[in-house]
Amino acid sequence: MCINYCNRYVQIELLQGSLLLKKVLEYAQKHFSQILTLSSSLLILDDNSSFKKDYLINWIYHAGLQEEKAALEVLLLHSALPIRIKILQTNHILHKVKVSLSLISPHKILLSLDQENRVAKRYLKSLFAPYLIAETHTAVYLCSTQSDFWANVLDLISTKVIHNVAIEFDCDGLKGQKSPPMSFLTQKEQTLRQHYLALHSRFDDDFRSIKKRYLKLAKAYHPDNVYGKDGAVIAVYAEYFKKINEAYQAIKKVHTSIL
Repeated sequence: MCINYCNRYVQIELLQGSLLLKKVLEYAQKHFSQILTLSSSLLILDDNSSFKKDYLINWIYHAGLQEEKAALEVLLLHSALPIRIKILQTNHILHKVKVSLSLISPHKILLSLDQENRVAKRYLKSLFAPYLIAETHTAVYLCSTQSDFWANVLDLISTKVIHNVAIEFDCDGLKGQKSPPMSFLTQKEQTLRQHYLALHSRFDDDFRSIKKRYLKLAKAYHPDNVYGKDGAVIAVYAEYFKKINEAYQAIKKVHTSIL
């Protein structure tokens, strides 16, 4: 979902079949006197009452998590113009972002995006605002000590469509472990499995794929990438960089001894 000012009108993009589109169309039919259907996917709404338009713009703006106050002011400034609703087909979604969860420590969680996307990261920050520790372009760091933290994680485990972005939660790294319960493992075995999780890997993955993931993570989270940034961000990068290096060396040692 997206709302923008486009010179001659304010345009609202909504996904076909979405609950928000249904409610917007119901509101338009009830409150706007002029509704012109241009095609199967475009509608124009116009009315002499700017109050109705201001309400609709505010509603859509906040429902879509568009938080930039200046942008809202610009939209409301042009609310006298017609409102154009563009109904997007499912295949018009331009971006698909996968979000992976990693345990950095017993009380620190990393939500990493497979690509840089402001909409996806803004959604994660909105959902987990009370637990936010730090952020980067492609990651959000959280504290999981509060009792309702995992309830919000469960709410995230589904595909969400925000604006024109489909956000998919990837929990394969958590549910794909082919190993006995942690309580039946020795301390050494538990530590080794935590090393695999740190490298986004499973216990039965081959060493070549583990090394490939390690190199990718080491490049992404090298402390030099955040030189001059906020101290909290630098500390998180340094801690995670150390963790993945320790994990790789431990796993490498095991595979070398097997060979």
